[in-house]
Amino acid sequence: MKDIFDKLKDAGRDALGTFVEFDPESPAQAPAAPRGPDRGVPVDVTLAAVPVSAPAAAPVSAGAAAPDPEFVQQLQAAVQASGKQAYGQFRTLFGALSAVPDDTQRASLALAAAQASHGVTAQQVAEAIDDRLRILAGEREAFQKAVGAESDAAIGGTQKKIDDARAAIARKAEEIRELQARQAELEAGLAEARASIDANSARFAASYAVVEAELAAERARIAPLLTPTSGTR
Repeated sequence: MKDIFDKLKDAGRDALGTFVEFDPESPAQAPAAPRGPDRGVPVDVTLAAVPVSAPAAAPVSAGAAAPDPEFVQQLQAAVQASGKQAYGQFRTLFGALSAVPDDTQRASLALAAAQASHGVTAQQVAEAIDDRLRILAGEREAFQKAVGAESDAAIGGTQKKIDDARAAIARKAEEIRELQARQAELEAGLAEARASIDANSARFAASYAVVEAELAAERARIAPLLTPTSGTR
C-alpha cells in the first residue's frame, strides 16, 4: 500500500503545491503503510478472473473514475498475504479446467479435484475468500485514514486560509456598510447645515436691505435741509 499512499500524496502536492508547503518527513503527511505479503507466502492466482460477490461499495459521485491499474495490482498483492491457501489451490484447478464452458460446473469440478488432491472443501475455499475480503477491507480502512491525514496536511491548511479570508471579507464588508451609513448621515447633516446657513444668509440679506433702504430714505429726506459746510463746493 505504500505506493498507493505515495500516489495519493503526489496528487495532493500537484493540486495544492502552490499554496501548501509539504514536508516529506512530517509524520502527519507520511502515514505508516500496512505490511505487504511476505516473500515466503505462495502467490494466489489473480482475483480478477474470479466471479466473487463482493460487499456493496460505497456510493461514488457522478462521473466515477475508472479503476487505477496500479491500485488494482497493489490490492491484489495485499490480499495474497492471506494464510488460507485453499483459495489458491482451488483457483489453480479452476484455471486448469478452462475447457469447461459452464462456470458452475467448472467450479464444482475444481472443488471436487481440490478435495481429492488437497483435502480442500468448499467451506475452506469460502473461508479463504472471506479472509482475503477482510484483508481488502483493512486496506481500504488504511487508505481512508491516509486520505484523512493527507487532507488534514494538504487541504486543511489551505481551507483554513480560505475560511479566514472569507471571514475577513465579511468583516470588511460590514465595516464598509457602517462607513457608508456614517457617510450618509454626515452628508445629510452637511446638507441641513448648508440649508440653514443659506436660509440665514438670505434672511440677513433681506433684513439688511430693509434697514439700508430705511436709512437711505431718511438720508434723502433730510439732504435738502442740510447746510453746506465750508468744505462743500
